[in-house]
Amino acid sequence: MTAILTPRDQIINELRGRLLAREWPPGTRLKEHALVREFGVGRGPIRDVLLELTKEGYLRMLPNRGVTVGGFPDSPARPVYVETRRELESLALRRGYPRWPADAMARLERILQHFELAAQANQLPEVIEHDMAFHRFLITQYPEEDLSVVWLPLMTTLALPYSRHANLMQSYQEHANIVALLCRGELEAAIAALRTHIQ
Repeated sequence: MTAILTPRDQIINELRGRLLAREWPPGTRLKEHALVREFGVGRGPIRDVLLELTKEGYLRMLPNRGVTVGGFPDSPARPVYVETRRELESLALRRGYPRWPADAMARLERILQHFELAAQANQLPEVIEHDMAFHRFLITQYPEEDLSVVWLPLMTTLALPYSRHANLMQSYQEHANIVALLCRGELEAAIAALRTHIQ
């Protein structure tokens, strides 16, 4: 069964994707009233969304300046962050995949279908939303504990490197290859492809 997203979650997903797509430069102030008009909701829900994205590290709340867009620092520790992400997602896939519920592959394939449509339309914020959903799915299937408490803050540190692709369909194809390997039961090959994909 596909989870139905609340309006709040839909707004969070859209804004998260736009932030990762760098629609706004770091330091840009996000104004509540503009977001209220754009999404057609009250100030309360928008404040909740901004608070959640601040907790996740995408936004900063500064005294007398409101909420501003955070940055993706070009940190010398980036290789460590990338390798940590590889290890977390590899662990989640290796330990989780053998115990995935019967509908898990269908759910992952639905995410991939949305990813493909967004990539074909060259819609970067939507591609990022589905890219994040794909990897979040892998993380949340880890049976022992909630790896997302480590994974999600890590993702706010790493800007997703779409510039290494000639087009967004190449990113989609990397994800499709991982799913194809999993469909064939080739777990270790899927993990190897996942590790290569994460950069």
